[in-house]
Amino acid sequence: MKSKYTDILLDLDDTLIDTIENTRQTLVELYDDYNFGNYFPSFDDFYTIYYANVSQLWEMYGQGKISKATLQRERFIAPLSLVEDISEEKALAINDDYIERIMQKKVLIDGAVDLLEYLKSKYKIHILSNGFTEMQYIKMDNAGLTGYFDKVILSDAVGVNKPHPHLFDYALKEAGAERDTTIMIGDNLFTDIGGAYNSDIDQIWYNPGGKPVGDFQPTYIVDKLLAIKNIL
Repeated sequence: MKSKYTDILLDLDDTLIDTIENTRQTLVELYDDYNFGNYFPSFDDFYTIYYANVSQLWEMYGQGKISKATLQRERFIAPLSLVEDISEEKALAINDDYIERIMQKKVLIDGAVDLLEYLKSKYKIHILSNGFTEMQYIKMDNAGLTGYFDKVILSDAVGVNKPHPHLFDYALKEAGAERDTTIMIGDNLFTDIGGAYNSDIDQIWYNPGGKPVGDFQPTYIVDKLLAIKNIL
């Protein structure tokens, strides 16, 4: 049966690019190169502290409670705040090093390229990401994803983040897409799926961890990217 959809809004981080794994690889490098083993019992201890902090920062950023500058500033300052040998200035320099390194990482979510190849001939595909402009294009290029997308819409260029309805309205206008023939694919139930739901856009929740559904039922749920072929 022919799909009713013509346009796809597609999240980037942890939907196509395996940002969690790329982050882990980058942090392993920093842990070794900056001798974090002198300050933390193990890499896992450092990673647990870092991940809890950065997850909270991204959640607050998505809710509009902190700025991009604050997120970047606090990414390493909080995890390293108890290390006397590392000043705030050094923590900010480590953050700059982190950004340069992670943009070079290329690990993708399993099935990402196969799915894009399948979708490209059938739909217009538009990236809709809360990621930062100075990073996302480089990350896509290094990961071999450039060329699949008709539009790349980044929240910091628009001035509001997913799940804000203005960003979804802007994306539809920018893509020349209709609300009832567009579907959002993403991994984040709050920003991607909730944002689309509240904007009356159908959704496919990529949920590999089997997280519970929240206050609403997504249009579709998949645990593997390639399962989307059965929907679109």
